Amino acid sequence: MKPSSFLNYDGSTHTVSNAQGESKTLSPQCAALLAMFLEEPQGIVTREQIRQTIWQHNNVVSEDLINHLIYRLKKELNCLPNTPAWHIEVIPKTGYHLVVESATSPVKTSWWQNCWQWLERWRLKP
Repeated sequence: MKPSSFLNYDGSTHTVSNAQGESKTLSPQCAALLAMFLEEPQGIVTREQIRQTIWQHNNVVSEDLINHLIYRLKKELNCLPNTPAWHIEVIPKTGYHLVVESATSPVKTSWWQNCWQWLERWRLKP
């Protein structure tokens, strides 16, 4: 796992861990959603992207099912103690944005900004 200011994520095992080494294995769908937040340059994921990535084989996915997946990701990440304050922001008519408060400042930054260096290293792995 590579470090970030929010938590560490290992996509191969679907595991997240905090700076103290405490870890949690995410469900496959929540892990895929978390990976989507990491991979998006602006850190914004649309409902359509979620629908196509998580349920590629099923064109009929209700809005409630997407809402429930967002809820499950929040619940699974909240089980990991000692992480900085964060939330998933709803962007009307666009999608979702994972926002993390910096430990040293009340200014909010997107997880993408905090993980940019980690993601570049992860993509370079053979």
